This record gives sequence, structure tokens and C-alpha cells, in this order.
Amino acid sequence: MTFEEVVLRLERRAPGRWELYRKTSLSRERDSAGPLSRVAHRREEGWAARWWCGDPLAMRFAASSSAEGLAAAVQDASLLPAGPDVPPDWPKPRAAKESDPGDEPPLEDPPDHVAALSAAIAAASSQKASLSSLALRAGEIRERIANASGLDLAHALRVFDGVACASARGASYAHAARAAFRWDPAAPGDVLAQPLAARLADAAALPLSGRGAPFRAGQWLLEPPVAAAIVAAVSGAFCGPRGPGWIAREGAIAPAVRLVDDASRESPWDGEGVASRRMTLFESGEPVARLFDLRSATAAGRTSTGHGVRPSFREPPRCGPRRIFFESSAAGAPSPESLASSVRRGLVARALTAPVRADLAGDRYEVEFTGVSLAGGRETGPVAGARASGRISELLRRIEAASSGVEFFPIPFLAGSPTLLVERASFD
Repeated sequence: MTFEEVVLRLERRAPGRWELYRKTSLSRERDSAGPLSRVAHRREEGWAARWWCGDPLAMRFAASSSAEGLAAAVQDASLLPAGPDVPPDWPKPRAAKESDPGDEPPLEDPPDHVAALSAAIAAASSQKASLSSLALRAGEIRERIANASGLDLAHALRVFDGVACASARGASYAHAARAAFRWDPAAPGDVLAQPLAARLADAAALPLSGRGAPFRAGQWLLEPPVAAAIVAAVSGAFCGPRGPGWIAREGAIAPAVRLVDDASRESPWDGEGVASRRMTLFESGEPVARLFDLRSATAAGRTSTGHGVRPSFREPPRCGPRRIFFESSAAGAPSPESLASSVRRGLVARALTAPVRADLAGDRYEVEFTGVSLAGGRETGPVAGARASGRISELLRRIEAASSGVEFFPIPFLAGSPTLLVERASFD
């Protein structure tokens, strides 16, 4: 059964009120652990449909791994009860032709960067940490989406990502660390190894010191991996028609940073066919915009901002961030090194030791991390583990400065940040 045949079936079932999505994922993955290395080739296909029918109108959703399976799933889903729902304002056809998924050359097997990364981790940790495993993936995602308004788009996105694990052994125990990252297929192994090795060396070896936070409060320097994880954890507050109450307060985010979501470099459109664009969410400390998908926009009397995301073809699209990040609002932002040298007394968070916990409704956060202590801009010793906790609203308002540059991390959607300096935080 072809894509066009499925379209005809949906139009007969729900004239003018349907959407069809197809996703094909191709990947070549290299998994290495010690002397062993293997390459696997994978292919996955997914089909999903939404349609509105009945009296009153109700939304239905079905998904399958084939066109024939989707046709059967649509028939089954039509028999299930569903609550009333209003169809969204579907995106209309656009004059610009989308990229042809066949334009790119075939995917190649990921290179073997184990030796370069192993040497870099050993050097960065003074031989305390070693590489445990490395997985590199070269993937291509091909998507096609059509709807009852005549939209029919096709696009191919190539993603090169990976996961590396390192371990370090102390006198009485060992510690392991994990890092997810993006890599450039054109770059040599040492270019990948440099920043990744420093992250893994810190995350694996610093906890071995056994030293806790030397003081209960002080400045807090968040390096990009930790700051990006915090951005990702609180990103739900900026989605949909309204967020938690603390978002609406004056100066909810410090004017030192700008909060942006811009996925236009990743894909020209979202999971519903709405064009991607740069959305500035906070500027000069004040809210400027919020993120919407088609359904949340219809409910709020707004238009979609291109933030209908599909974590899986098996789920209906929903409102969510796609490539959210902090950036410095200053014209001449300092370097990360000069920002660290300005810390009078504080802790540097270099790696997480647990996922960031955020209670958006309750305005609370908790971050467990490892890093180093600073006094007078100089490192005074490692910190095996510390915890910072408090109100999310206070944390965001206390961002004193941000460095130049933004680093992005897949957690699992892309989230990014420069190095951030928080003027005060509580530690234990």
C-alpha cells in the first residue's frame, strides 16, 4: 500500500480533517568496548495518522510500522470511544520545494575513534580515568507529512551522535560516567576527543576525591553540560498557553541571558509540517513568546510556532522544545575562563551525578553535581559531590553573567547553553 493510497482512505473516513506522517530511520552504528568493535546497520519505518470524525467531532490516532498495519489500526481506532475535540488549523501548502531525501550520498560506517578518545581521557585525568565504551551513530531520518489542506512535505535529516562511558578507580571504590554528544563526520578523532575527554575525565575522576562542598552557600559556575541540562529540565514551563505562576512575575529570568528556541538548523519544519523559526522566549528579563503546537495553539486562539514534536511515531505530536538554549545578551560576552576568574568564592559544576530534578508547579529544583571549588578565581580543590537546591525562579533570576559561545547536547532533544555564573546558590 502506498502513501497516496493511505491518503485516499483517510480522506474518505474524515473529509478535510486528517493528517498522515511517515518516518524512515536509517543508521550505521559502531559499538566499541575494549578491544571489541562491531558495526550494525538498522532500518525502522513508522506510520501515524490523526483524524477527526463523529458528532461531536473527536480526535483519533493510530500508528504502525507499515502502511498495511496503519490501515488496520485506523479501522480499530475508529471503534474506540473518544472525547470531543476541535480540529486544528492545518498548515497550508508552501510554494518552496522541500529537499529531496535522495540528494545526500549514502551513509558510511562511523570511524573508529577509540584510540584517540582513550588517550585524551587518560591525559585529561592524569591517568585516573579510562574509556569503557564508545558508541557512534551515523543516522538519517526521512520524514513525509501530508494533511487535508493539501500540504505534502518531504525532508531528510542527518544526525551524527554518540554515547561514551568512562570509569575511574580509587582506593576503595570505582566511579563510572556517561556522556551523550554530537560529532562531525568530517573532523578527525582528536577534534572529537578534546572536549569530550575533559567532560568524561571530570565526571569519572572528580568523585574519587571524597571531598564534599566546602561551604554552604556561594557563587555557582555552571559549565555548559550542566547548564544545558537545567534548561532542558525547566523547558516545559515555556510550552503551551500558560506556564507556572512564577514565569509571569516581573524579571522571571535575569536580563544577562536570552532564552531562545531555534530548530531551523535541524529541520525546515516540525512534526506537523509547520515551518521552523527562531523564537525568542525571554529578552531583557521579560517573557516575549511561548511555544505552541497546532492543538495548543487552537485551544489558545493562537497560531503554531512550529513546536509540534514527535518523540516517537507511536505517539501523537505534542507541544515541546526542539532546540532550546540560553545565550548571552551582552554584546561583548566574556570567555568561560575570564568568567571563572571572576568567582570570589563558589563552586564549579562540571558534571551531573544524577538527573536534574525540577518541579515546575512547585517552583523547586535540585541539582547533584561534581566539580571544583574556587576562591579568588583559582581552583582550591575537587568536589566529589554537592547538591544545589532551591526555587527555580530564584535560580533563573540570579544568573549574573553568561560567557560567549553556546554548546549543545542531546538530552534527548537539543538543549544548549554557554557557561553561566549564578550570583548565589545554596549547597549541601
